[in-house]
Amino acid sequence: MYRYSEIIVGNHRLCQAVNYPIANNQLYIFDRNLESVPIGVLGELYIGGVGVANGYLNRPEMTAEKFISDPFSDRKESRLYKTGDLARYLPDGNIEFIGRIDNQVKIRGFRIEIGEIETTIAQHSTVKETVVLAREDNPGNKRLVAYIVPETEAEQKIVPQLKQHLKEKLAEYMIPSAFVVLSQLPLTPNGKVNRRALPAPDISSFSESNNFVAPRDDIEEQLAEIWSNILNINPVGIKNNFFELGGHSLLAVNLMAKIQQRFAKQLPLSTLFTNPTIEDLASLIRGENQVISSSLVPLQIQGNKQPFFCVHPAGGHVFYYQELSHYLGNNQPFYGLQAQGFNEGEKIFTNVEDMAEFYIKTMQEFQPEGPYQIGGWSFGGVVAFEMAQQLVQQGQEVSLLALLDPWAPILLDPNKKIDNLYMRGVLSRYFGGMFGITNLVTEEELKGLSSEEQIEFIIDKAENLKLFPEEATREQNRRFIDVIIGTLKATYAYKRRPYPGKVTVFRGQEKHPHGIDPQLVWVEMYAILDVADMEVVMVPGNHFTFIKEPHIKVLAERLSEHLK
Repeated sequence: MYRYSEIIVGNHRLCQAVNYPIANNQLYIFDRNLESVPIGVLGELYIGGVGVANGYLNRPEMTAEKFISDPFSDRKESRLYKTGDLARYLPDGNIEFIGRIDNQVKIRGFRIEIGEIETTIAQHSTVKETVVLAREDNPGNKRLVAYIVPETEAEQKIVPQLKQHLKEKLAEYMIPSAFVVLSQLPLTPNGKVNRRALPAPDISSFSESNNFVAPRDDIEEQLAEIWSNILNINPVGIKNNFFELGGHSLLAVNLMAKIQQRFAKQLPLSTLFTNPTIEDLASLIRGENQVISSSLVPLQIQGNKQPFFCVHPAGGHVFYYQELSHYLGNNQPFYGLQAQGFNEGEKIFTNVEDMAEFYIKTMQEFQPEGPYQIGGWSFGGVVAFEMAQQLVQQGQEVSLLALLDPWAPILLDPNKKIDNLYMRGVLSRYFGGMFGITNLVTEEELKGLSSEEQIEFIIDKAENLKLFPEEATREQNRRFIDVIIGTLKATYAYKRRPYPGKVTVFRGQEKHPHGIDPQLVWVEMYAILDVADMEVVMVPGNHFTFIKEPHIKVLAERLSEHLK
């Protein structure tokens, strides 16, 4: 049952689970484009049917905002009511109510659904009531604070187990920075939670929640200052994890650039995965530990399942897989294979076969024998496909070859001339697509320029649009573009061969930003690859969005079903 004054359905207020609608009334969950969301993906709840009113009396503007035409009804006057509630379909057909759409906040670049955090906390057996707020007690320093009322007084010290519960269910950036345990929540005279009366957590709450340990020497002090400025968090302890504090790929580049400026020490970006704390980085800067640069980047090392090795996309970095590794859970080891070329002296590969051979050697230093579980997103899928070919030739078993919306240059006109100008156009479309830009530069703008001038023109345009990390140097930006160019050359030169094993393709349901039909691609791909067995798994989102929130959760669920 579901109750609103704008509809006449039942007489009970729903808190967590919405049951099936009663006769002649319907419930829908749509995204921002008014398209149905898949199971498990958050969207806005709409109500349709005979119980929905035509609007608000004498309030045309509010009526236009909250009531829309019902596209599923034959009756012209039928309306759908926008509830403003955040919900998702459950596998059993029920609908889970999460919270209000307007209860969204943006912290450190992440859009966060407060209701989803509250729902996850409430699922813990020791929690009686909970409220989560985004507080900005210090200007410019917004943080999530969870207020908890435990089921019994004996459960006052529930924060550690609650944090572990959240780590298993939510992305790191959604875990509150502080937890405040209360005997009861303050209420307004009409019985609602009085959020304004909730106490501000003291500094020890943040310190305790984040395992705060203060800097011990000048190097750690300087690193803490850099972290505070980049992450907009204060204080920062030497044992805090950069990624758990909201760090991501762009901020990581800024961090390493600041370290190079301050300490004249160049650290490979990949070292941040194995050294994610101030304590770790300070040790590298002092020279106490050796700086090791490897294409094999451990994103999640816990668990007893077979490791999953995932090849970088055309951008070369494996930061894109951070959230995927998180949602696959703590029992699934996850290793990224990062491109060569970002660090001085590293060779940029321009050949898929050579790249695959190099990554196999790197992988086998860690796991000498199969069975192997390998995959890759976009260009990474092309390399993973070739790795599987070479592993089979070695007599090794490939138990999973997971291609995550792989690049399909088969759609090219076979008579198309693949010259430098064309390649720069592809570079522009790919690089722009990463940031939601259909075409960064046009081929017309590049005509008449030399090959080198074309590259510099693209970098200039990207820098002007602030697409590169703020602290990145021109040299770093050029290396990044050169890595992309290398992967483009490798893709268009690659000659595929029939594969004797099974290929599992995870494909975005929406059209590629450049208009490619996902269904058409795989009809053609199946014929050209000549694989023994192909399974196509559809996932919400397009080529660039299905690897991000909110679709990444669904991708992780589907992929997890295939991992052993």
